[in-house]
Order: sequence, then structure tokens, then C-alpha cells
Amino acid sequence: MAQQGFLIISDITGYSKYINESELEHARDCLTALLNILIDHTKSPLVLSKLEGDAVFSYAPAHGFLQGQSLLDMIESTYVSFRKALDLMVLNTACACNACRNLTNLDLKFFVHFGDYMTQKLGNFTELVGNDVNLVHRLAKNHIKEQTGLKAYAAFTGAVMDVLGLDDFKKSLTPHRESFADVGEVQMYVHDMHQVWERLKDRVRIEVRLDEALIVMKADFPVPPSVLWEYLTKPEHRAIVLGASKVELRDQQQGRTTTNSAFYCYHGNMESQQLILDWSPFEQFSTDDSNASFGVTTTITYKLEPTPEGTRVISFFGRPRGPWLRVAFFILLARTVFTPQMGRSMDHLRQRILQDLADGTTFVSPPIEVDQAQLTSLTTQSLTHEH
Repeated sequence: MAQQGFLIISDITGYSKYINESELEHARDCLTALLNILIDHTKSPLVLSKLEGDAVFSYAPAHGFLQGQSLLDMIESTYVSFRKALDLMVLNTACACNACRNLTNLDLKFFVHFGDYMTQKLGNFTELVGNDVNLVHRLAKNHIKEQTGLKAYAAFTGAVMDVLGLDDFKKSLTPHRESFADVGEVQMYVHDMHQVWERLKDRVRIEVRLDEALIVMKADFPVPPSVLWEYLTKPEHRAIVLGASKVELRDQQQGRTTTNSAFYCYHGNMESQQLILDWSPFEQFSTDDSNASFGVTTTITYKLEPTPEGTRVISFFGRPRGPWLRVAFFILLARTVFTPQMGRSMDHLRQRILQDLADGTTFVSPPIEVDQAQLTSLTTQSLTHEH
């Protein structure tokens, strides 16, 4: 039966030229390492469908993402990790062979579409078939580099941008059209990955460390970090975490939540601001919480650590700042009242997630083990074929 969902290809740029000018053995090892980066970043709700020599093809069902931004954050974090790994390879090698010298010619691009597909099981993988599956693969043969000069990019079709609901973000992208004989004209929007790299490569995390935390809390959840992240940051679910009647999100940039955006938490008529200081998707975020009723401000860091059963959230509460008497009173309440309340709120969120899993409204992709010998063999076959 046909399904709808997100279709994503992560494709290594400059692959053919690289292998044609490189020694096979070293080229194989380098490309296998880079493909492992792409595989590791194919996180739930994305499902790894197929390894395609120089690319990874993945998908997620239509209801897989609770927030459209999460897909975009996954793509950007994948690119940053890829570039860091590539730069480290170049920096750490003393080898003068072509395969090692030519690493700087490699890069990464993404093709993202939303459409129909059918699945068929092949070994550990689920292969997709359908016209939209064919289309997302055809997008790889394009004129984006010739027309925009971009070597590393994410190309989103108009169909996927409509579903993501990121209209302000779409305005920041470069419009591009491609025409295919049997499909016709396809509208795309191109996101420059080199700009993403420049923005994120030297990011300094702002966090409350263990040795400076007033309170440390831990809570375990039965879903991977990428899924739990959406529950902790989507306003309607964050209200459960905070035991609030409502949470609003303001001051987004190009329609996206990032540093200097803010959650506004309501308990009845009382409003408090949580300014985002650090935003590291699927790993951690920090907020500066201003409590107007007590006249103090507290920095809180939420770290997401994978566990065999899912994810552990560790919350680090920094020491409150403000008039000393108010601070002393707030610390007393934090230890005797707020901490137990937070624990109960995390329990409520866990129950909500369990219910959503049972109802099928939350999707967690099944784990897929990629055999490294198989991956190396696949890379070797691809290299031999190209040569």
C-alpha cells in the first residue's frame, strides 16, 4: 500500500573525480569512513533505506517529525559532522598519495522531497519504490552548481517545503528549477551548506557544568535523543515538562528556533521567559529562566544522552542570580518544591510519549545494523566500477 513521507538522499560531492584520480585502497578507506558519518546521522525518525555507493538514501513517514525544523536541523548537523571529519582527515594524514591529497575536493549535498512510496523488504533494509522515489534520485542530475556556484547544498522540492511549514526560512533560500522529460518542471529551494558550516563550526556551547550546578536531575525515556528532543522543545509538549498551562515560542529567526529565541511559560496569569542561550539539536540546549515572581534568573542546561533503552535527560540547574535574600528563598523552594514537581512533570511526559507510541502518533525507526565488511565491499565495488 502506498504511503507518504520524506525522501532524503545524502550524496558525496566530487566522488567520481576523486576516485578516478586516487589510489583505490586509500580511497576506499576514506570513503567508507565518510559514509559511516552519514549512516550514524541517519537518526530516528529517518529510516536507512539503501546505501548507494557514494550516497545514503533514507526516508521518514509523513507523521515522523513533530516539528518541520527537526528535519532541517538533522541535515545541518550531518553536514557539520561530515565537514569536521573531512577536515580532521586532511589535518591528521601524513600520506602524500592522491587519495589523501584529494580529500579537500570532496563535499556533501542533500536532496529532499515529500511524496508517495511503497516499501519492499530486502535483507536488513527496506527498499522504496515509486515515482517520487525516482524523482528524488533524478534531482541529483541538476544544474545547481552551474547556476548558483554552490558545491555543497541541500535542495528541497516545493512539495517538501509546503509540508515543513517553514515559510520564513524558505524566503532565505535560492529558488531553482529543473526540467525532466517525463516529469516536467520541478521547483526547488537551495540551502547553502558552506554558510551553515561557517555559522556552526566554531560554535561555543553555553552550559551549566556539573561542578557549578545547584541541582542535577535525571530522567529516562524509551525513545532515541532525536525523538525526545522534539518533545522537550515543541511548546505543547514543553508545557508538560514545565507543568505549565501554556508555553509559547517567540523571536524565531527565519521561522526557526535558535539561540536568542525564547520560550514563554504561563502558570495561570503568571508569565516567565526562558531565553535560549545554547541550541545544539538532539544533544543539548540551555535556557536563562527569568522568574518574575521571585525576581531571580537561573540558567538550566538539558543534556540528552543515548542509553540502550532510549535516552537519559540530565538537567543541570545553575545557581540563581538576584538579590541575596530572594536567591536564598528560591534555593530553598527549588530543593523542596520545584525539584519534586519537575520529577513528576518528567513522569507525565514519559506517559505521554508511551501513549503516543501505543497510538502510533509517534514514530521511532527500527535499528539497522550496517555490516562494516559489507559496507567496505560495497565501496570497493563502487570504486572498481567507476574506474
